[in-house]
Amino acid sequence: MPSRIDTHVALVFGGRSPEHSISCLSANSVLAALQELGYSVTCIGITPLGVWVRVPSEEVAAYQISSEFRPEVRCSDQLVRVVMDPGAPGIEINGQFSPISILFPVIHGVDGEDGAIQGLCQIAGIPVVGSGVRASAISANKLTTKELVRAAGIDAGEWFAQYSGAISVPSMKPFPFPWFVKPVSGGSSIGISKVDEIDSFETACVVGFRTSSELIIEAGLNRPRELEVGILSENSHVQVSPVGEVKVKDHFEFYDFEAKYISDGAELIVPAQLPDEIAGQIQQLAVRVFTLLGCQGYARVDFFLEGDRIVFNEINTIPGFTSISMFAKMWLESGLRFPQIVDQLVRSAQTSS
Repeated sequence: MPSRIDTHVALVFGGRSPEHSISCLSANSVLAALQELGYSVTCIGITPLGVWVRVPSEEVAAYQISSEFRPEVRCSDQLVRVVMDPGAPGIEINGQFSPISILFPVIHGVDGEDGAIQGLCQIAGIPVVGSGVRASAISANKLTTKELVRAAGIDAGEWFAQYSGAISVPSMKPFPFPWFVKPVSGGSSIGISKVDEIDSFETACVVGFRTSSELIIEAGLNRPRELEVGILSENSHVQVSPVGEVKVKDHFEFYDFEAKYISDGAELIVPAQLPDEIAGQIQQLAVRVFTLLGCQGYARVDFFLEGDRIVFNEINTIPGFTSISMFAKMWLESGLRFPQIVDQLVRSAQTSS
């Protein structure tokens, strides 16, 4: 395996997704880890309009978020083009070729988690960190994922779908309120609404359709606990982290964007205070979902716990990836520091290519 200094990592972030600013924060943390490890790194930002540009590493290192400011990839004259030659994988920056050993995408949502950039890398012959085209596309679609998980005998709750162009208000309630109206593709709780009465349903759908052409309407549970598990895999070896819990503070109705990133609206508890049997069941289910969907590299698998009932929520193949995110906190409990996670992911992508 090539040494770290000889491994040229293209760190790609930003993009056209509503999660653009969160992607920039993930890039900030991953860059710091890659630099600490001694990798050669080129930072490639994708603007909100989809233009690929080289971003100076010091600019990425300065990214931060607040209620007044969200980081964004800006246009520049350092235009990047992926070279479509599997025999010589690399990029061109203003026409000058640069070889690429690994592409590390931290694009959350559209074009990142949905298989698009993975397909581009596959055609260009560039090894990519994380899951491939098929697993990424499936996992990014909440409807498809839940159908497959339920077909495998795993409790995924109750839901129905809505499609853009014709909002269909149910004449009879399929399940009791509250309902959670979610974009089928996307994350960071963007576009999600809680509905407590039918009169609010149409407005919630309008909000959701701003970021997705499909919506999933899920049945709320009775005071559920939100639990998460991290997965790391290398070849056929799958590791599972301790279970973590997201405890939303009282002034938030649910774990929305504001609570996650702006207002310190939740407590991240690792390990979650659970009976060993329940924790073990959740870990086993997380591995089953990861394997069922054909995922690789890493993922975060989310569940609800209602009494003793474990309900699958979703899987994130490119979760929020900072040194203080839940994913990193769960692995730190196992003794694995954030740079070690990043190193394992890069080396896994090299060996599986």
